[in-house]
Amino acid sequence: MILQLTDIQKVFLDNLLECYCAAVRWSFKRLLDGWKTQDIRLSVQSNFSLNSRQANDAVYDASATVKSQKELVKLNHAGAANKVEFTRKRLEKAKFFGKKANLKRRLGKEERKLAFWQKHIDAGTFPPVVFGGKKLFRERCKGNITREEWQEARSNRYLSRGDKTKGGNLNTRLYTKDCNIYLDIAAEPVGTEKSVRYSRITVPVYLACKPSKKTGLINGRNYRQMVLEYLKTGSAYQVEIIRENGRYYVHVTIEEEVPAPYTAHNGAIGVDTNPDGLGITHADYLSRFKESLWLPQGEWTYARSNRRDNLIGETAVLVVAMAKQFNCALAVEDLEFKNDKSVTAKFNRMSHGFVWSSFLKQVERRTAREGVPLVKIPPPFTSVIGILKYQQQYGISSHEAAAYTIARHGLGYGNEKVPKQLVQRFVKKRDTFALLTNWKQWSAIKKSAIAAIKKQTEREVKSLVSWQHHKKQLLN
Repeated sequence: MILQLTDIQKVFLDNLLECYCAAVRWSFKRLLDGWKTQDIRLSVQSNFSLNSRQANDAVYDASATVKSQKELVKLNHAGAANKVEFTRKRLEKAKFFGKKANLKRRLGKEERKLAFWQKHIDAGTFPPVVFGGKKLFRERCKGNITREEWQEARSNRYLSRGDKTKGGNLNTRLYTKDCNIYLDIAAEPVGTEKSVRYSRITVPVYLACKPSKKTGLINGRNYRQMVLEYLKTGSAYQVEIIRENGRYYVHVTIEEEVPAPYTAHNGAIGVDTNPDGLGITHADYLSRFKESLWLPQGEWTYARSNRRDNLIGETAVLVVAMAKQFNCALAVEDLEFKNDKSVTAKFNRMSHGFVWSSFLKQVERRTAREGVPLVKIPPPFTSVIGILKYQQQYGISSHEAAAYTIARHGLGYGNEKVPKQLVQRFVKKRDTFALLTNWKQWSAIKKSAIAAIKKQTEREVKSLVSWQHHKKQLLN
């Protein structure tokens, strides 16, 4: 954050942010009109009183927006097409009139969305982009905000990319003096006999760090020290200035060097993620079971967002430190939730507060920093294999058994053979069963086991949660 600004410096900085945002919007429009990039850069430099590097940054910013919008159109079109196909299959299977009517209404809505995105795909266009935000634009149209507030939202940002050949960043340079950090910003041009120079303004900035009140140590990573050490290397860094509520915030982006992953000699640690905790199991290099534990995280489901993010980060640090201590690889499920199916409101609420993706992102970032090998394995049937094959054998919970399956897959033992006892009990056509893929074999065994539990208990059963309780009676 910029700490102090004189009146002259504030006027200059506000003018720079306004000119830069206007240049981005103008460049965006010219790109859609088919102008060449070099012509846009030259026009931006002369029309908005920006130097060549600032003009390049504005055009780059606009072109990045165009590319991202085109990618969004492709993603939305693919998601809409999958939703239509999924709803059509549900409609074919539906038996009751009321359910069919609801599915027909949903299908019509989804087909209209698909036609909307298909129109943009065919024309090579994308929906209108509102700089400043569509929500705020609607408020402005309704007269709920003033013109000044709308202009503030559209002219509150400045981006400056770095250049290693120019000492890191030529237009906005960070440096230290007398244990203080300053930001040097290129200002108005000053003509000389040989070339054009630029006067500069210097403002003090504060890079946040969080020392503990009790110990005085930094909580988490010392980003301030990281940036200061990075500046000594002379490598390129990016600076973004954002004005918000009368304050000027400085975002510095640096390229972090990560160590090469070490060679895992002691097997792998598998992690089974659940809403209320983690099942963690250690398998040696021959995939033999070593130890396991259940790490409860019940607070994940109801804590506030800041508290939840903190808990997830601490848990990711603990799991990665465990793998590093045992000199193991870390195996996790490659969970992806795509917006390609028509789901219920209940599922939408659940997925909105989903913590697994956040945890896996934290783990991926932490393993890269610590040099821990990370293996992502496909998630289908890991819990089924763990329950039916390993839970009773090692006397562990279903989540720990699933984690053991994940660890084995991470070590390359992904083709899990179905035990003979299960084949003899649940498979009638064994010649046909042997020709199925491994996943289809486990799928057939799962369906047969659930059907057997349902017949045994005479109750509606949808999972293998009660398998261990009824195993002896079912297999005998």
